[in-house]
Amino acid sequence: MSDQLIIKRRRRNTIDATNQIITLNLSDNNSSLLTLKQEISKITRIKPLRQWLTSEDLKTVYDDNSKPLNKCGFKSGQVLVVKDLGPQMLWITVFYAEYVGPILMFVLLYYLGKKDKYTFMQKSALWMVAAHYIKRILETKFVHVFSRDSMPTKRALINCFHYWILCGACIGSELYLLRTFKEDPAWKKIFIALFAGFEFLNLMCHLRLASFRKQPAIKKNDSDYVALNKQRQIPYGWGFGRISSANYFWETMAWVSFTIFTGSYAAIGFTAFSFSQMMIWAKQKHQRYLKEFGDKYPKNRKAIVPFIV
Repeated sequence: MSDQLIIKRRRRNTIDATNQIITLNLSDNNSSLLTLKQEISKITRIKPLRQWLTSEDLKTVYDDNSKPLNKCGFKSGQVLVVKDLGPQMLWITVFYAEYVGPILMFVLLYYLGKKDKYTFMQKSALWMVAAHYIKRILETKFVHVFSRDSMPTKRALINCFHYWILCGACIGSELYLLRTFKEDPAWKKIFIALFAGFEFLNLMCHLRLASFRKQPAIKKNDSDYVALNKQRQIPYGWGFGRISSANYFWETMAWVSFTIFTGSYAAIGFTAFSFSQMMIWAKQKHQRYLKEFGDKYPKNRKAIVPFIV
């Protein structure tokens, strides 16, 4: 059985009047939304990764490429609107690019400086940064489940600037080229232990969140379908009892520990800027939890800082 879908192009805020017809079987169990996007690509020359596919009224977004076509709710003769998002990068590629940068920058600046005069703090800072971003790379490979396939290349470059320049270049330059340091008192080494502890707590939060998407609840009917990479539950433990984004809180505390340990002015700026961005994301996630779970969501939870925000 063959069905027809009507495809219209959207350019900025204008929808073209021209209709293009796609013929396919909407009830096929073996087809997914990606199948449809591949067919759209043939007539529009917009690659599936760059397609923003919506209903005619633009209110419904079809962005889960793995979703079975027969569960998308399409009807023969329905009008769909596709917009070209422009150049895109896969999320996993973006993450690798972001996290490799600070490691390379720190190593380069470390060896450009006067290694024979480095203090224990300066030597330790290199390993702390390397450990943090190696952890992030391993999490990208083995832990994280991405809810979207890609991000705009322009946005990816901005993210890389944040990690490569604000973290790698600025902090690394200050520690190894621009300032001289004296040996710190032994008690400051406690911040290395705190840094490691907060990194561990951050990892456990990521594992907890990923487990919801890797082992979703079984859905009984098509109307209840939720994609593996969009499954959400109410998180508990590892700090989630008090805040919605415990992973952001522990990461912030890790960088606070690093900042106090190094005494770096650039680290203060990087930590403050990173926290301000994570606070925005945390508030958005908190509102999504409240909207999705309603009265079931714990009322005493804050977004990112216990009892405060």
